[in-house]
Amino acid sequence: MSVSVSTSERLVGRDSQPRVGMTVKLTEQALERRAENGRSDPSKGGTGVIVKCHPNWTCDVMWHNTKRVRVGYACGTAAGKVRAFHLAVISDEFGERPPTEWNRCKTGVIPSRAPYV
Repeated sequence: MSVSVSTSERLVGRDSQPRVGMTVKLTEQALERRAENGRSDPSKGGTGVIVKCHPNWTCDVMWHNTKRVRVGYACGTAAGKVRAFHLAVISDEFGERPPTEWNRCKTGVIPSRAPYV
C-alpha cells in the first residue's frame, strides 16, 4: 500500500487542529485508500462538517450530500505514531479559508501568532 501525504491540501491534524464546525472534504490519501479497499466515497464528492472530535485523533463528519454522519476519520498522530490524514480543511467555523495567493500573509508571519515586541 503506497499512499503519500498531499502537500497541496490543508490537512486536519497536520496544518490545523480539528474543531467541531469545520467544513472539510476527504483527502486524496483517503480516497486512494478507499479505492484500494474497494470502498465507495461516503461524501459523494462533496463537503461535510465535523460534528465530533475524539481524543484518539479521529473525527466524526456529517456529509452534506448524504446527510449521514460517518465516524472515525483519522486526523494525524496518536500515542506517538503517525496516522493517516483523511480530512482536508475547506473552512472553519470562524470563516477562515485556506491561504491562496490572494489572502496569504506576504511576510510569512501570521500576525496573530507573532511574538510581542
